[in-house]
Amino acid sequence: MALFDIDYGALVPQMLPVKLRNAVMTAWLQCLITPVKWLYGLFSVNRTANLYLLAHDGQVCYLEAALNDTFDNTGRGIYITDGPFRDPLFLYTVPEAKPLWLGRVSEEGTTTYPDPEWLYTDAETYTFGVCFIIHVPSTVVFDTAHLRALADKYRLPGRSNYTIVTF
Repeated sequence: MALFDIDYGALVPQMLPVKLRNAVMTAWLQCLITPVKWLYGLFSVNRTANLYLLAHDGQVCYLEAALNDTFDNTGRGIYITDGPFRDPLFLYTVPEAKPLWLGRVSEEGTTTYPDPEWLYTDAETYTFGVCFIIHVPSTVVFDTAHLRALADKYRLPGRSNYTIVTF
């Protein structure tokens, strides 16, 4: 029995003095603790919800688990992938002796590299608008607003842009 598991129905006869243990007194006290039982039910539901909320965070595995628990509890087919990302091009110094054609038009045909390499700014090498993609099976019935609200609740604050794709 855990700390918060209390059986108020069994507690009433146990705490009642022996001289007063009769059916009328027990029934009367059971009626008096009905609001306490109701509040304890609300407390238990809220505690369970808070424990679930604390157990799930912005990690991909926990976000997938929360989405699958809510929308696809039997099939568990919802998964998350990273958005498109372009690897940055690194420039080397002269002593490193790693020549690289940067794709200037005036240099075309003067190097042995078959394809030019293009320079991108920092903004271009980061994710292109979509940080992650939520893949939902087409057999799952879901409300887009509810799914977005749940994803916003658990996702990391910096991962703001995402999309939902059905497959």
